[in-house]
Amino acid sequence: MQSHITYKVIIDPTKEEQWGQYARHFADYNMYQTCAYQQVRAQHDRQELSRVVIKDENDRVVTMCHTRIKHIKSLGLKIGYAQWGPLLYGKDDTMKCTTGALWRYREAYLGTKVNILRIVPNIYIEEDRGKVTRMLKASGFNQVPAALPYRTMLLSLEGTEEQLRKRLHRSWRRYLNKAEKMDIEVREGTGTEYFEVVEKLYRSTLKRKGFKGVDPLVFVKAQQLLSARERMKVVVALWEGQHVTAHATSYLGNTALGILAASNEKGLECGAPYLAWWKTLLAAKSAGMKRYDLGGIDPYNNPSVYQFKVRMGAEEALHIGTFEACSSLRVKLIWRMAEKVYKLIKK
Repeated sequence: MQSHITYKVIIDPTKEEQWGQYARHFADYNMYQTCAYQQVRAQHDRQELSRVVIKDENDRVVTMCHTRIKHIKSLGLKIGYAQWGPLLYGKDDTMKCTTGALWRYREAYLGTKVNILRIVPNIYIEEDRGKVTRMLKASGFNQVPAALPYRTMLLSLEGTEEQLRKRLHRSWRRYLNKAEKMDIEVREGTGTEYFEVVEKLYRSTLKRKGFKGVDPLVFVKAQQLLSARERMKVVVALWEGQHVTAHATSYLGNTALGILAASNEKGLECGAPYLAWWKTLLAAKSAGMKRYDLGGIDPYNNPSVYQFKVRMGAEEALHIGTFEACSSLRVKLIWRMAEKVYKLIKK
């Protein structure tokens, strides 16, 4: 890979406040690349946390990334993992990153800090996937076919509130109209007390549905560490004095990201999820978001949630997938064998 540009690679000394200032200029900035979330997640999973900022010769940040490093002592390996990173796009949706910068990122970690560097960029728009895939391959990363890409639903927030409402399926609109006539109170906030409601309802929902889900405590702790600008907003619905529905949303980059959503039986009875979702979408639009990522879908094992999101006017989207680079062929063979054994044990 050749590049005439000289890049400056800064590993780890970037302070959290400075990181936030840099990251705000990236359209693909997201919750999973915040200092707060990565700090909590690294502690939770007993991993080392590293962050890198790469600047061009004009001192402009062209890419940046948090990388969690897991030590597998039994195999003598160190695995670096970038969750929804590195960041690639400027706020105007133009590519800030270059193949040369990605090469330098790989070069800075592989063989020195890690044996394997695995990345999952936050790319889901169809026309961008081919371009980014070519850049990654040219910079020394290969796609991991065995790692299934994240499957989600994206809802456009473009247009007026009336246009957004018209894009809802008529049955979804009907339930929303009904919920608006119920005596449902909706509150919004970023405080700890709001997240306690989300956590309680979410755990209750997982128990009722028999799903594993995610650990909500990771997001509760992250919320406490996030800057005021980066905190997730929670929409809570109350009916007959009880909390019945709650949503937590992250507003970073240009895409609102649904983090946690839950309702209890009383919420379902009065239609609170429809009203809470509508208020959530309006809040995201008001925050300047272009679209809303409604979160992972499973049409086969969870068809009701899939249909609910489809009828909101959302369209299915597939993330670009997982890419990795290994320090040697020997390391790659050991890693592939270890993954196969792990999957067999998991089954």
